[in-house]
Amino acid sequence: MADDLSKEQLKPDHPDRKTGYERILTDPAPPWFVELYPGGDGAGFLQKLERHSVLFHQRSASHLVVSFDNIANANDLSFAREPWGWKFFRDEGWSHMGVFARTKAWYRDPEIISYFQNRAAEGFFDHFDRVVFAGASMGGFGALTFSGLVPGAQVIAFNPQTTLDERLVPWETRYRFGQVQDWDLPLGDAAQTVNTAGKAYVFYDPFFDLDRQQVTRLQGENVVLLKTWFSNHFAAPMLRKLDILKPVMLRAMDGSLTSDEFYRMMRARRRLPMVMRAIEAQAGERHPHLVRQARQRFRALRRAALAESSE
Repeated sequence: MADDLSKEQLKPDHPDRKTGYERILTDPAPPWFVELYPGGDGAGFLQKLERHSVLFHQRSASHLVVSFDNIANANDLSFAREPWGWKFFRDEGWSHMGVFARTKAWYRDPEIISYFQNRAAEGFFDHFDRVVFAGASMGGFGALTFSGLVPGAQVIAFNPQTTLDERLVPWETRYRFGQVQDWDLPLGDAAQTVNTAGKAYVFYDPFFDLDRQQVTRLQGENVVLLKTWFSNHFAAPMLRKLDILKPVMLRAMDGSLTSDEFYRMMRARRRLPMVMRAIEAQAGERHPHLVRQARQRFRALRRAALAESSE
């Protein structure tokens, strides 16, 4: 455990150094515990593994979403930690299996791989009419690869990596702690597993070169690549700022999201300051005249939006 902690976390007075018993006394219970504690109204389980944990909530009898942590959540030792997307899936009434990652290992762990293989073999996922695998970045990799165990499942992946196997992506310079994992284990390349998905919705910024190179490895008629221009590695936060993340997720979850519909919703990005800053950074020196025009248009759209909101 100590190897997974930062220097700050290793200090004796850091809250992450408290025992679990101490955190129970000082921190509120995680929201998901309200459903699953012995007096709760929900049904499900928490399966604790060495490097991962699996939390399952049985809600809908027909719809299940399986989500995977990203690297921002790995090493989070807080007592109130939630699986990726937990509140959203709870509010929509979907059954939810959330995978917690204890380390930034890209799910290159025989134990979690065997866990899902066994669940698939015993028919756990067959109990649901619709299964969706979802996640962002490292979690997007998990969604794309582990969905291969459930043919026909939908996939929603924001800024995913397809693999960190240096033999396949020698140009990938990020995530050294992921590259050193065992890439000979099963489920190590999304380019090989994606062809079994129903639809695989993949969101990425085409101007962010490494993400673009990763997702363009995904081929097939079932792959829907959706561009979130100027979002960098933060497609989901951009959609949240635009207030379109929920409708995009709902349509992707039932497989009805189309590229035309998505890009109509994405037109709202023209009012985002982060987009204007990105345009200036990308093209300020090469195309100053076009950038000035874009800035004028941006200001006009912002003024119109403010006027509309004040009415």
